[in-house]
Amino acid sequence: MYLARLDWHLEGAVSAAERRRILRSLREEIAADPRPAEVVLADLGSPRALALRYGEGERPRPLWQIGILTAAAALLAYWVLFGAFTGGMLAAVDSAAPMRADATFLFVPVMAFSDDEGIGIGWSGGWEWLIVPFVIVTLALLLGARVWRLFRRDSNPMP
Repeated sequence: MYLARLDWHLEGAVSAAERRRILRSLREEIAADPRPAEVVLADLGSPRALALRYGEGERPRPLWQIGILTAAAALLAYWVLFGAFTGGMLAAVDSAAPMRADATFLFVPVMAFSDDEGIGIGWSGGWEWLIVPFVIVTLALLLGARVWRLFRRDSNPMP
């Protein structure tokens, strides 16, 4: 678990090839050390501090793993909010049957109806159905990954 957490923190500090080399080397050193693993890991310190030491002097890199998790969480939140919105519309039209209601959730037209034969919900299958989640996921990915690190100028240019 320690090495997984270290890998997580190294992503923003060193390149992928360097990260693999560091993890392989540490794994071998921990396995070769005769002391108990808990003692060896305690001597290494926290994974975050160790990653910062390895990345000292390096330019910060985007955190793509965190960006992907942020994008997934944003998409899940969108689906949950959309479901709650349509469920609320359905509850409103069902309480006043027969009734039909039309609304818009983040540019997506939503319709709910209730009559003597049943209840139902529906939404448009236009481009907005694809574009809105795509924009949400893209923004969450870019913000979560801290993509602006790609465009940061070096504060100490080489002579």
